[in-house]
Amino acid sequence: MNILFATTNTVVHRTLLLFFIFFTTTVLSGKCPDDCECDELEKTVTCGGLLLLTLPDILPSGYHTLIMRNTSIRSVPKNSFRRMDELREVRFENSEQLDQIDKFAFKGMKYIRLISFSNCPRLHEICKGAFSGISNKQGLKIRFHETPIQRIHGGAFRHANNIRELSISGSDLALSRHAFASITQLDFLTLSGVVMVEPQLFTNSTRFHIIHIKESQFELTPETFEGLAHVHQLLIQRCKISRIASGAFDGLHTVETIELFDNQINSLAARAFTGVVNLGRLRIARNMIKSLETTESILSDAVQTRFEENTVDCGCHIKWMQAHPDRSLLDSNYCGSSGVYRSIHTFLRHHCENNYTSRSISTQASSRVDNGSINTKSNSQSMHHHYIILSMFYLIFVIC
Repeated sequence: MNILFATTNTVVHRTLLLFFIFFTTTVLSGKCPDDCECDELEKTVTCGGLLLLTLPDILPSGYHTLIMRNTSIRSVPKNSFRRMDELREVRFENSEQLDQIDKFAFKGMKYIRLISFSNCPRLHEICKGAFSGISNKQGLKIRFHETPIQRIHGGAFRHANNIRELSISGSDLALSRHAFASITQLDFLTLSGVVMVEPQLFTNSTRFHIIHIKESQFELTPETFEGLAHVHQLLIQRCKISRIASGAFDGLHTVETIELFDNQINSLAARAFTGVVNLGRLRIARNMIKSLETTESILSDAVQTRFEENTVDCGCHIKWMQAHPDRSLLDSNYCGSSGVYRSIHTFLRHHCENNYTSRSISTQASSRVDNGSINTKSNSQSMHHHYIILSMFYLIFVIC
């Protein structure tokens, strides 16, 4: 009897415990977090207030969007969303104290489609592993807008995949070695405000649709794009580039188009593009280029190379263009202020060929003058010899 009674009590206790756990979980999962508003119609949880220092631990079931607005949170800790696996969107807006995204902050978010940071003035760095381990099943958009990111550390997006869009509008943005390494499939990468680019940004990354670098000021060093493969378009636009070094694009594989458009380029070195393997089209257009001293500056193995509508600092040092197989270079590119924006062909014809002809004529005239002097001197010496011989004959005749 005692045994039966004890067994019955144990079963009752376990049943009550399970009921309590179920009831507690149900209540908690259905409760809107403190300092948050839950819009059931939009399935959105909006949390705000300067007294809010942390992210919520859990959200009501069925809610897909979390907005953190005007809060005082300082960081996004590791595994912050481990109990919010239903989330599709996470937005940080006007978070003036936020300055840190920890490693694996978004780990395990299988259904996430948007992570955005807007007007977070103290968020200056994206640290190693910040966006690693997300495991998203659908295309993910990651956006930094009006947030002055100044450095992206190596491995920040390591093993990220299926990224629909990565957009970073930085301020004095430095891209560290391996900043975008080990990414599989990124459709649209847009960067602005870049001031420093280290080599090997994209090591072991593949399947990028468009890489767009704009409104930046930097130097492209050797092997900047080494290890990146399968890119539809690499576009650099409206940038001030101090130098594109020899080998800047070495190690880049299988690219449909590389395009440099509407930039100010101080120096374009020889063989900058020759290291690209399997390049479809190279287009360099509407740039202002200060130094372009050799035909190898635009040399590549691309199926098609277009060098057009550029403004170049002209001088006779670019006469190599006259011997280039693509004769359109001379007529489709123009001289800067020294050439009053005339075509390169016109400049070379008026300034370099005439100089060469004048020098040739001057040299020939000088040669003729010198030859004339030599001939005059020779004739004078010959007449002097004849005079001596005649004088000797005269003396012999008188003696005899």
